[in-house]
Amino acid sequence: MSFFGKLKQAISKIADIDQKSASGQGIDLEEILIEADFGVHLAAQIASELKKERDMMMPALVEKIRAILSPLIREFSVDKNCGRPFVIVVAGVNGSGKTTTVAKIANFLKNRGFSVDIAACDTFRVAATEQLSVWAERLGCSIFKADAKKDPASVAYGALQETRSDVLIVDTAGRLHNNPNLMDELRKIYRCLGKIDETAPHMNILVIDATTGQNAIEQTGEFSKICPLSGIIMSKMDGNAKGGVIVRIASEYRIPILGIGTGETERDFEVFSIEKFLRDLTEEKV
Repeated sequence: MSFFGKLKQAISKIADIDQKSASGQGIDLEEILIEADFGVHLAAQIASELKKERDMMMPALVEKIRAILSPLIREFSVDKNCGRPFVIVVAGVNGSGKTTTVAKIANFLKNRGFSVDIAACDTFRVAATEQLSVWAERLGCSIFKADAKKDPASVAYGALQETRSDVLIVDTAGRLHNNPNLMDELRKIYRCLGKIDETAPHMNILVIDATTGQNAIEQTGEFSKICPLSGIIMSKMDGNAKGGVIVRIASEYRIPILGIGTGETERDFEVFSIEKFLRDLTEEKV
């Protein structure tokens, strides 16, 4: 069962407690929350707070989730007064929707008056570069790319040297967070960018597949070790029962949530809506 499904199940159980018992006596709230992948620390904290609410535990849980997420919601933006190309590095595991997310970010920024270039640094997959080339042509962006034999870091380095646009988006290869060699390759990209501009990259984005469960926690932790993450974009939020894992990520890592991908086109990008998330989560129960 997905994290979102487990979270819905936990809320349903707690709602039943509210209806059947004013005290929830004999019910292990902490166990319910641990089963929903909240993690031991967060589950213990929330369970302790919910027990004080007696017959209002479910509304209290909803408000707790709202309190965790609300401070971290941001609208995607870049510094207009950077004085140099604003460099965004986009990372994520294989299949997370990273390349499509690059197109969504480019479209979003161009619609706000920024000129945007793209560096295709996934030199391991020819298809990724081809896909990104199609997006770049459609969006009117210049693209820096190389054949599969070229080092990804050198593509990023050359792109930052040559770009004259306001923003350079660096698409990186999808990588397993538990593969040291691939993670070292990502470090190298950061080092090479820093040789040209010691403040670059200016934004590091992690793309997380909204259908991913517990593994997304590990992904966030491992990518956070490579560089400070500026924010998370949840991809594939194109239906209900998705994205529940963001609650635990927000609680543990306090990383801003910069947006969600809701479809396959470049226009399908929007601010994360807590109210919609809670409606999907609780259905008629809010």
